[in-house]
Amino acid sequence: MTENYLNILAETIRNNWDQPALTDFYLTEDGSAQDTTRGNHYTYGEMYAEVCRVAELLTSLDLQKGDHIAICGANSAHWVIAYFAIAKMQGVSVTVMHTLMPDEITRLVAFSDAKALFTDEDLWEELKEQSLQQLESVIALEDWNVLFGKKQIINHKFEIINRECEFDPVPPDDLATICFTSGTSGKPKGVMIPHRSFTLNFFAEYNVLNRYKKDGKNIAALLPFSHVYGLTEDILRVICGGLHCHVLHIKNIQNDLFRSYQLIHPIYITAVPNVLEYLVSLANAQPQESRKAFVQASLGGIAKDFIVSGALLQPLQIKQILDVGVPLSTAYGMTEGSIVALAYFSEYKIGTAGIITKGIEVRISPAGEILVKGENVMLGYYKDPEATAAKIDKDGWLHTGDKGHLDEDGYLYVEGRLEQDIIVLSNGENIRPDHIESLINAFPEVKESIVLARDGKLVAIVVADPQPLPARRGDDLRRTILRAVNPQLPLFSQLYDVEITDVPLQRTEKQTIKRYLYS
Repeated sequence: MTENYLNILAETIRNNWDQPALTDFYLTEDGSAQDTTRGNHYTYGEMYAEVCRVAELLTSLDLQKGDHIAICGANSAHWVIAYFAIAKMQGVSVTVMHTLMPDEITRLVAFSDAKALFTDEDLWEELKEQSLQQLESVIALEDWNVLFGKKQIINHKFEIINRECEFDPVPPDDLATICFTSGTSGKPKGVMIPHRSFTLNFFAEYNVLNRYKKDGKNIAALLPFSHVYGLTEDILRVICGGLHCHVLHIKNIQNDLFRSYQLIHPIYITAVPNVLEYLVSLANAQPQESRKAFVQASLGGIAKDFIVSGALLQPLQIKQILDVGVPLSTAYGMTEGSIVALAYFSEYKIGTAGIITKGIEVRISPAGEILVKGENVMLGYYKDPEATAAKIDKDGWLHTGDKGHLDEDGYLYVEGRLEQDIIVLSNGENIRPDHIESLINAFPEVKESIVLARDGKLVAIVVADPQPLPARRGDDLRRTILRAVNPQLPLFSQLYDVEITDVPLQRTEKQTIKRYLYS
């Protein structure tokens, strides 16, 4: 592949210079309208000028081509500009989830060898107490103020004459981004994503984007930008496609999300299954004859697709979704391989993850594992050649760890994980329960435990040891475990409840817990 998504981005900026590109979207206090007094708003020309300004700030801080620069902050228009500014000066962006514990953020930033960090000012107040000696500069996402390091500030505004816009050529195999996997067992791995992966995914969806544009250009971005799904679907394909990205700043998904859609009128929606599950529950509470109209109104009236990825939908869920009139589309991918399969509503087949993305090869191993090859595949795990070799074989096939099959029409079916001990929540997060169980089992009152998902929430079943002195039992032990364990975990993997029992967990002949009995 000789094309690069940055060339597409430059052409899109030139062609949409005066059109809106980025909006920080807030609701008024009563939720009745968009609060236009808050946040940043950029046309494509203004966005590019700000990208140039921030790129110049980075070079003035002695950052150079190839340097690693981390972004750790809440979704915002300035998050997007920071990302493109790093690309503009040919650095490597390192995306870190801002909801992780401060010590985990610090560890990932240090591990990535980042020389600079973009972050929110309030988060920096927590991070600056940590050990971040390798950082040369810390920059506030709110206003580009240098919080740490050289106090170099670029105050002047860039005025681009004659819609000039360009990004220097970048070889397709060059590293674009290091994005960390979201596992909670051991250390998250730094996935090295090349430019070619982002380019392939944009071209795979180019014709569909043009089809959508006849109905409008608005998009509501909810997915976390630090994850490859949000980065690819809610930023890169949106901005490279000339659409208007509304970055949602909402306090409560249940109260604010669908009101935001009604005001933005998105032409399509990307989300994880728990958002879809909530919409279906609301629709089912309506009279049957008005459910489909309710769904369309909730999604803003013109959405042609509700694209869901991140967790496997069950057949009963799919039937309920289609029955209430959700324009269901599905996508399948992973951090290591981006979007592998996609099926829009007009071509959706019940039970499938989608059609294989153009330019990607998929085959099924004798063990039933989905294997992937193509320009979407990562370069490897950062500073972890052993894990890379275990994930990508000598012939270039990425081993997904998922079971599945292909039908005669080229649709991919995903049937679950080969490793059954991985929990995939409806918000798309992969949870390794053994890490959480090890924290619980450290209590002297605990004999053994198992962590599982119930109704989309993590629950621990704890077998109390009848012998310890002094003993905490029942609610006392439950509260103690929740108070002690949850602060050690990221928000997305914290326990919702703990059940105390005296009954030993059932095990196989090899003494492994029969997890399927407790799900």
